[in-house]
Amino acid sequence: MDLTYMNANKEDVGVLQEFTLDLAYGLDENNFELLTNISNHVCEAGWFVYLEGTEYGGKISKIRVDTENSSLAYCGKTWHGILENKVLEPDSGMDYLTVSGEANAILGELVQRMGLGELFKASSLNSGINVKYQFWRYVAGYTGIKKMLQSAGAKLKMTFKEGYVVLYAEPIVDYSQNDEFDSDQINFVIEKDYEPVNHLICLGQGELAERTVIHLYCDAAGNISETQSFFGVDEVAATYDNNSVEDAETLRSEGIEYLKELRGACELADVFLDASSEYDILDYVGARDNVTKITMAKQIVKKIVTIKDNAVKIDYKVGEE
Repeated sequence: MDLTYMNANKEDVGVLQEFTLDLAYGLDENNFELLTNISNHVCEAGWFVYLEGTEYGGKISKIRVDTENSSLAYCGKTWHGILENKVLEPDSGMDYLTVSGEANAILGELVQRMGLGELFKASSLNSGINVKYQFWRYVAGYTGIKKMLQSAGAKLKMTFKEGYVVLYAEPIVDYSQNDEFDSDQINFVIEKDYEPVNHLICLGQGELAERTVIHLYCDAAGNISETQSFFGVDEVAATYDNNSVEDAETLRSEGIEYLKELRGACELADVFLDASSEYDILDYVGARDNVTKITMAKQIVKKIVTIKDNAVKIDYKVGEE
């Protein structure tokens, strides 16, 4: 597995030897650390590293040297982090950025909008996925793209190929239906909150009694509506305060997303270590503990990848995207 480094002009310079590459991307971080011996110093800030045909790579923005143990670290943003460092904003005079059409074609438009056409491009293939979406105002690029595709039941895929990070959309896969992980077979950490927030008070524009207020509720199955299901000690309430939202429908939509987030995340640690069984951000996975009978089916929101001596180890965090 060759880790290639190329200069700021996207010209391949060489292949790095004897390294450990750690990447974390998805819900947060979206960065990497490349460790090697100081005698292997070959890269400069602003250069790129990548593994051809994978989504593993990024741009070096920081170099750290530890003279005590002769270690060298190249650090920076993954491809995901580069996207996240851009902002998708409405056109001048418009309230929101809206898109409609075939997913890959829209990804190409967004790449150009973010000024990333020298490094990124979208697949020319028709994904068969149609998107109609209104972005949050001034949303980070990677976050906005994920939410856009998720609204159409799709996920963002990327691969470095022939000098470009190629973006494309594919349907989200629900592995929890047919491939549940069993505690008798593998070890994992799973935590279930039996009393997550079930009442969210959304506060919009206005002052005091004139302020826009929307109440959102979850029932026992996790369905969100404006009808209360839990009362008394069973009610768990929280607030969502966003006085920049101009209309009630947008406040309701953002409140629903926030309530989903508040309802908690489960973390699976050291579970999927076989690189041949790789999952994507936004895919669904399931797990079952046979002692407590706790089960879960949640989306993958973060991947932590370690590559050393041509071996790939992948851990996943699951929760609500």
